[in-house]
Amino acid sequence: MSRRSTAPGSALGGLVVAVATCVVLLAAVGRLRIPFPTYAASAVAATLGAVVVAALVWLAASGRAAGTLGTLAVPGLLAALPTLWLGLLLQGTRYYLGGISIDQSFRVQALARFASTPALVDMNYLDLPSYYPAAWFWLGGRGADLAGIPAWAFYKPWSILTLAVAGWVALVAWRLVVSPARAVLVATATVVVGLGVSSAEPYAWLLAAPMPAVAVIVWRAVRAEESRRRLAALVGTGVFLGVAAMTYSLHAGFFGVFVVLAALVPTRGHRLGVLLPRSGRAGVVVGIGLVLALVVWTPYVLAVLGGAPTRSYAQRYLPSDGAFWSLPMLQPTSLGALCLVGLIGIVLGWTTHARLARPLGMLTLLVLGWYALTVPLLLVGQTSLAFRLAPVIELVLVCAGVLTAVEVVQAVRPRWPAVRALGGVLAALVFLANTQGAISPDSGPVAEAYSDPYPTGPAAAGLDRSRIDAWTPELVGTVRDLTPQPPDRLVVLGGPTQFFVNEPFHGFQQSTPHYSNPLAQYEARNDAIRSWAAARDAGDLVRRLDSSPWPAPEVFVLLRQPNGSGTTRIVEDAFPVTPNVAFSDATFPARLFASPAFAVRDVGPYLVAVRR
Repeated sequence: MSRRSTAPGSALGGLVVAVATCVVLLAAVGRLRIPFPTYAASAVAATLGAVVVAALVWLAASGRAAGTLGTLAVPGLLAALPTLWLGLLLQGTRYYLGGISIDQSFRVQALARFASTPALVDMNYLDLPSYYPAAWFWLGGRGADLAGIPAWAFYKPWSILTLAVAGWVALVAWRLVVSPARAVLVATATVVVGLGVSSAEPYAWLLAAPMPAVAVIVWRAVRAEESRRRLAALVGTGVFLGVAAMTYSLHAGFFGVFVVLAALVPTRGHRLGVLLPRSGRAGVVVGIGLVLALVVWTPYVLAVLGGAPTRSYAQRYLPSDGAFWSLPMLQPTSLGALCLVGLIGIVLGWTTHARLARPLGMLTLLVLGWYALTVPLLLVGQTSLAFRLAPVIELVLVCAGVLTAVEVVQAVRPRWPAVRALGGVLAALVFLANTQGAISPDSGPVAEAYSDPYPTGPAAAGLDRSRIDAWTPELVGTVRDLTPQPPDRLVVLGGPTQFFVNEPFHGFQQSTPHYSNPLAQYEARNDAIRSWAAARDAGDLVRRLDSSPWPAPEVFVLLRQPNGSGTTRIVEDAFPVTPNVAFSDATFPARLFASPAFAVRDVGPYLVAVRR
């Protein structure tokens, strides 16, 4: 392995190149005016993507990956691939995939919260510490504030930049494990897989992309008898684990278990005497991870230790892809075939190429074990959320497939020299085909990115007043007119998601229990909403609001009914039923706001009532 390829200066230079490439390409794509719906943008992306993939494969096959050209060009090319595809696909909208619908609603809200404050506070509830891992959202929010760009609009370039940087992270990690040429091929495969399986959660992919290589590194560091570079590997892996805990706690827990297994899984001739030092090394990794985790988790941990009641609904979710095991090696696709090659390579290389095959094999088995863990967890009303790890098993097998294919080419090359060129052509075709098929312009997330109304006005596709979430500017203007309170101190009941990212309002209730803060007492808050709706009159409502154990809403944004009343939706956990939520309405009769204590105004389909 070339020292130049793994030097800190070269790695840092690669990061600068990756970031610059992404920023420049997004700026260039942003000047285009391609109408939607269209396949024109995809046609441009397909051609440019073919050039990028061909260049990456050529750099690997020609042996130039370790030189100055490769050190600078490869990170830029890896960044260009997701930037071009997503940038061109979304060039006509300021939203990212999914717009501001379903899960993207809480993600954009989290980014917007940290754009309004650097404090580690909850994305929705007033006066609660953050629960959802805050690192990526905090950095994005601070970036949006620094750039002077609305957080809801900053979410798109921040997500694309994250996917662009993930390719560089994978490259750096793999260069510590394999030769520069092989690292380029595996990093290219990583970018291709990420586009298809993890574009919706770029912050998760930032951790998953280097995970197979980091697994190899920590496996060697924990189990190897030699001490060369062991401490650096253990510390580096501990930092990775800590960043995971700050960014995506499921990946942190999963990889933490892998680190423990690296110490405990026996090998042939295993002596009990090696268990203690291996466990100590694993403990160093986990210890560093836990310390770093406290950077974002301290406020929440202190609240729990202070006796605050908690209940989490996060693991009460079992979609179909969480019930059925992920077996990508049996998919009838070129990527599925590559996964099958990877599985064969892991099995056959368990003894002959143990330094790579065993950690990758254990990582694969651990994902499948995570699926199996769902069954006992169901007995206590939980799941393991194994479907979130499906991208990991696919990536591990694809990486193993690429490395196995290279080994085969190297083995037969002396007898059939042309096999190298054939392997390069096939690799380029597989990468390009799966890049093209990763995200369809006809998909729901793309349509939502164009059709969801902006918080400040019409959607990219135009104004549709029949949508109840198209009235945010008027709602925000009304609240400003009716109260002098700053938005970041106002608690609101009801209203569309756009309302909460246009200004930093706090919601009295999260839109779904599964992303609510365990400290918020979700069910009790639902009961409180029903109690307020059942008040006798305005005076009774005010008394009930004033006796609330939580900051009570000062603004009500309710859907107006023909009889003058207003309703708000109540969402309740229905696990294990599919879907896992149930909906009902709480109706506030008009008499509850017929008092000088409230200022009332009709705004489109909404009734807005503000306490004076």
